[in-house]
Amino acid sequence: MAKDPMKANRNSPIFICALLAISVLIVYGQVGKFDFIRYDEELYVTKNPHVLSGMSLDGLLWAFTTLDAGNWHPLTWLSLMLDRELYGMNAGGYHWTSVVLHLLSGLLLFFTFSRMTGHPWRSGLLAGLFLIHPLHVESVAWVAERKDVLSGLFWMLSMWGYARYAERPGAGRYLQVVLFFAMGLMSKPMVVTLPFVLLLLDYWPLGRISLGHDGTAVGGEIDSSEGLKSGSTRVHFPKTTVFRLILEKIPLLFLSFFSAFLTWKAQKAAGALLALVDLPLLLRLTNALISYARYLEKTVWPVHLSFFYPHPAGWPYWQVFLAGSVLILISIWTWRQRKSCPYLAMGWLWFLGALIPVIGLVQAGSQAMADRYVYIPFIGLSIMVVWGSYEALNWQRYQKILLSAVWGVILLTLMLTSFRQAQYWRNSVTLFKHAIEATDRNYLAHNNYGAVLMDQKNYHQATEHFLESLRIKPDFAEAHNNMGNIMALQGKNEEAAVFFREAIRIKPDYAGAKRRLGDVLQRMGKSEEAIICYREALIRNPDDPVLHNNIAVALASAGKGGEAVYHLRKALDLKAGYGDAQKNLDIMTKRIPFAAPQPARREDFEEGGR
Repeated sequence: MAKDPMKANRNSPIFICALLAISVLIVYGQVGKFDFIRYDEELYVTKNPHVLSGMSLDGLLWAFTTLDAGNWHPLTWLSLMLDRELYGMNAGGYHWTSVVLHLLSGLLLFFTFSRMTGHPWRSGLLAGLFLIHPLHVESVAWVAERKDVLSGLFWMLSMWGYARYAERPGAGRYLQVVLFFAMGLMSKPMVVTLPFVLLLLDYWPLGRISLGHDGTAVGGEIDSSEGLKSGSTRVHFPKTTVFRLILEKIPLLFLSFFSAFLTWKAQKAAGALLALVDLPLLLRLTNALISYARYLEKTVWPVHLSFFYPHPAGWPYWQVFLAGSVLILISIWTWRQRKSCPYLAMGWLWFLGALIPVIGLVQAGSQAMADRYVYIPFIGLSIMVVWGSYEALNWQRYQKILLSAVWGVILLTLMLTSFRQAQYWRNSVTLFKHAIEATDRNYLAHNNYGAVLMDQKNYHQATEHFLESLRIKPDFAEAHNNMGNIMALQGKNEEAAVFFREAIRIKPDYAGAKRRLGDVLQRMGKSEEAIICYREALIRNPDDPVLHNNIAVALASAGKGGEAVYHLRKALDLKAGYGDAQKNLDIMTKRIPFAAPQPARREDFEEGGR
């Protein structure tokens, strides 16, 4: 094993942890002043009645049974409910929770690899890259991505537990790994690849794979008689056969398959899975190759980052060929170096394998790629770079000085870049404007920026961005819906109805557009048509109190008072103290002419686009 030029002493772990914590505070100390973002954080926090109710038995049951947001991640919901109890609606508190979880993950990554490799300074650099790289800003600064940092924490705990189990196998230590892994899956299903990564750890650095009767280890850099040194503790990892190593992962694989099934079911129910007719297999494969290459590029040169990268209609063949060639060449190179530098093959396979669930072969959503997807896969590339840099300079006389200088410049540059990237997440305006500037043809950024401008009653500019979104993507139902909203807010009911009908044509189960269409139809005096729209919307959103109130308005106008009273009472059951519903119920029970329809109110409209 090559000697670490920066020799560890008893105080090194404390010093390294302090440096890591300071680095995180420098980059993310600003998040306490950030707002909620008008993109998915309504779904996860600001308009989620279960989260807004805080911790409760009903909330606990809901968290473990719901497939809302296209996922089954009960621990993510519970963490947000706990934040609600602690911080109310102070967005800064939610952000700080994510920062703390991220920091804890980085520290665990440091301790785990330090224990497994005996190299505290290399492990510290690995954790430093993980904690401050700009690609991870999205996962930390976006409250809706709480699932990333929470699942990342349980991933690190699983690896820590596995290192202890590999040192001295036993049922108790193995059950600890299973528990942490299960909790990771209940935070975000992307951690399904952990069993595969644990096999890679068996190869390097644990060196648990035995070739045969001589006990020779494959891939491990540690001599079996020397063991590993972590501080003053000698850590040994007994070797075993490949078959036994695979066999011990079977319970973890069962959990992975169960989580994958629930995720598929949730994504399908949410309408997020694209069929092969909508996105052909060839386009998925080419985009996967390009995405792998783009992740490599953004790891090395993290600029023009965006919360959303539009999926293209196709990629030029030369780009696909170049991306595929790069991936093949790196794969060949790491394979040829597998004996002398096993960490290269291990890190490369970690990167490739951990990205498979989100590389787009099974397409969920309309993004081509996402920064948040490399939160865990990024570690594999970092292993290659950190250990590779030490080996590359091993022959240098002044290795310690060179390493300190090179890594000092790299880490300082990354910190400054991440600090600036985090600033774009301080509110919706800065985030969406930056995405428009950083990417081409970003229809979602235009749509969401228009929604923010509409909140500010800047209808003229909002309309420009909605129309630009539709110019880029004419079949974008959310932009049609938002154009309908802005027309309705300006009293242009006929024009609004046209946009709402088009949104429903594109997306037949679009409950929000059906409710808005019902609202404008009711305002136009077409109560019977409005009732039909409301009934269809209720199928998708049976617990929407405003929807129950609005259908009651239409039913009363159509002379169906008994049914109207039912829906008003239902609205009050769902939202205690709902003033509009209570007023209309009082009017109905006193047989007074029904109140003017309420849907025209600004706050009853929902302009968001996901």
